[in-house]
Amino acid sequence: MWDCCCESLKKTKKSSGSGCILAHCMGLGKTLQVVSFLHTILLSDKLDFRTALVVCPLNTALNWMNEFEKWQEGLEDDEKLEVAELATVKRPQERGFMLQRWQDEGGVMIMGYEMYRNLAQGRNVKSRKLKDIFNKSLVDPGPDFVICDEGHILKNEASAVSKAMNSIRSRRRIILTGTPLQNNLIEYHCMVNFIKENLLGSIKEFRNRFINPIQNGQCADSTLVDVRVMKKRAHILYEMLAGCVQVRGF
Repeated sequence: MWDCCCESLKKTKKSSGSGCILAHCMGLGKTLQVVSFLHTILLSDKLDFRTALVVCPLNTALNWMNEFEKWQEGLEDDEKLEVAELATVKRPQERGFMLQRWQDEGGVMIMGYEMYRNLAQGRNVKSRKLKDIFNKSLVDPGPDFVICDEGHILKNEASAVSKAMNSIRSRRRIILTGTPLQNNLIEYHCMVNFIKENLLGSIKEFRNRFINPIQNGQCADSTLVDVRVMKKRAHILYEMLAGCVQVRGF
C-alpha cells in the first residue's frame, strides 16, 4: 500500500500517487492491514495526509468501526485516529455537519456504496450549501485516501456506483477483495482501471491484447500454438500487475 500510494516521503509532496488491489482470501487480515496503514499515515508528522474514506457494503460499516476501536484500544487520545460512520445518520444536515468536521479535523469516514453515490451526486438534496459540502468532502478535493472494501462491486464501469466512485479526485485508491480476480478478465480490467487508470489501456485494447488470446488457448480444441500464446499473454499480464495487485491465499 505504501509503495503504490506513496512510494517515498519526497514523492508524496510532488506526486498524486496511485492505488493497489489487495486480493487476499477472507481471514488473512485485510482490515487490520488497512487500520495499521491509515493509523501510521494519517498520524505521521512527516506527511500531509489527513483524511481517509472507507466505502463498504452497508452491512459491514459497523464492523469497520468496531475494528478501528478494537485495534486502537488502550492508546492515548492523541494516538488515536478519529473514526466516524454515516450508516446510522439519517438527516442530510447531520451528514453534512459530520463530513465538514471530518474534512476540518481529519480522520476516517466510513459509509456504504449507495450512500456515497447519493451524496456525491447530490441526489435528493435541495440545499446548494449541502451539495457543496458533499462534493468538496467526497469528490473534489475529497479525501486523501479511498478504501473500497469488497471492491469487486466496482466490476462494472457502467454501473452508477462505479461512475460515482471514479469521480473521486484522489488517485490514492485501495481495493480490498477476497474474490479471485482471474475468473473474469473484464471485471479484472474494471478494478485495475479504478486504481491505475489506463494501465491496461481501453477495454477494446485489453480485449485484443489479453482476453482473446487467453480465451483462445483455453478451448478443448485449442492448438499448441494457441496454448503457447495464452501462457505468454497471461505471464505478461501477471508481470504488468505484479507491482499493484497482491494475491494471497491460504
